[in-house]
Amino acid sequence: MTVKRATPGPRSEERRQRLVAAGYRAMVRSGLAGARTRDIAAEAGITVATLHYYFPTKDDLVRAVLEHTIRERMLAPLRLETDWADGLAALRTMLTGLSLQAEAEPGHFRLLHEMTWASREDPAMRAMLAHWHDDWHDTITGWLEAGQREGRVRPDLDAGTVSALIIYMVLGMVMRPPMPAGVDARLPGEFDRLLASIERSP
Repeated sequence: MTVKRATPGPRSEERRQRLVAAGYRAMVRSGLAGARTRDIAAEAGITVATLHYYFPTKDDLVRAVLEHTIRERMLAPLRLETDWADGLAALRTMLTGLSLQAEAEPGHFRLLHEMTWASREDPAMRAMLAHWHDDWHDTITGWLEAGQREGRVRPDLDAGTVSALIIYMVLGMVMRPPMPAGVDARLPGEFDRLLASIERSP
């Protein structure tokens, strides 16, 4: 049986976003496996049949929640566009902002961790995560290369490899492992010093 899909339009998009937001709340609260479509539909104030009209399978909804989590819950609050012209400032904003988010709203990082593991068996979700991480890696690499051209970042560093190291560091940081008090607050400053080009003597 073919599931009828929602017709595009403002009303349809508003309802779709309401479902995605409800799905996000349910998955943060109950986990990826524990969030049931009937509970999500009830939270959004619609029937399960209507939910399937917009998202024929739970996997379709999970992928939409993944994009919502990254774009709206993680990136939008950082307001990186404010510092975009200064890549090193944007990098500091990212490190500081994600650390604060991880402390204040650990739920969406826990959800992303679950989705990362689930992507091993879901090629579509894996492709989405790979796309986001490729963009993230390219952005940080561009910031570092600009810093090298300006003499603000060590020229001997391989920008692409350091970008990967930064991403791995951030992923570890947002998982909130037990660490000595105050480490998170010192990370951006120490990272600046590690990247900084050695000033030449006059």
